[in-house]
Amino acid sequence: MTMIIRPLASLAFAIGILAASAAPGYSQNPAQAERPDDHAIGSTDAPLTMVEYASFACPHCAHYQIDAWPTVNAEFVETGLVRYIYRPMLTSPPQIAAIGMVLAECAADEEYFDAVDLLFTEQSNIFQTAQDGGDVIAIYDRIAAAVGVSPEQLSACFGDPAMNEMVNADAQQASTDGITGTPTFIIGGKVLSTEPTVDGLIFTWGGAPLLIDGQRVPGQLDGDSFRRIILHFLEMSE
Repeated sequence: MTMIIRPLASLAFAIGILAASAAPGYSQNPAQAERPDDHAIGSTDAPLTMVEYASFACPHCAHYQIDAWPTVNAEFVETGLVRYIYRPMLTSPPQIAAIGMVLAECAADEEYFDAVDLLFTEQSNIFQTAQDGGDVIAIYDRIAAAVGVSPEQLSACFGDPAMNEMVNADAQQASTDGITGTPTFIIGGKVLSTEPTVDGLIFTWGGAPLLIDGQRVPGQLDGDSFRRIILHFLEMSE
């Protein structure tokens, strides 16, 4: 994919290095404690905390956002059962991942999760427009406008050295946390991810197959699967 995005020259110098050097061997780092710079929603008194590591360049993350997040948000976050922390990270193509990170950060705190949702909703359009050599900036300007950010403000964010530092810091932190792919979650103190097996994709927890009622859980990024997973961990937390 080739893509030319004029305001992003200031982001380019370190992204490729970080994307190539990220992710050592898998680590059992829970990293579940909320950090001062985290973006989080839901009650601080919720019985369960869930952390998501995702990339705006990750199609599976978009799948989760569109098919699972509405259920997670409506049934567990908005009802006070889950405190939800979103941590963006870089994956390939790193330019698209970084653009999304900066745009979402440029929005007001109360608009951050709306920006995340829009970026994933528009992801396939962004990829196709970039592949066709179209006006990708127009898509980002439209997303930004929907969360109260003008084209001028967005351009200023792209040129802000602090945003470059934020992108690099988030990439390094995800690597330090032992996160090697997206989407990856931390729930119940261990890493929840998916892994291919001879029987298909399954969820793993802490590096071992996640078992609910003695059965492996198919690695489907949909609302029904995450309802089942969250209810399982809520029961464990009682």
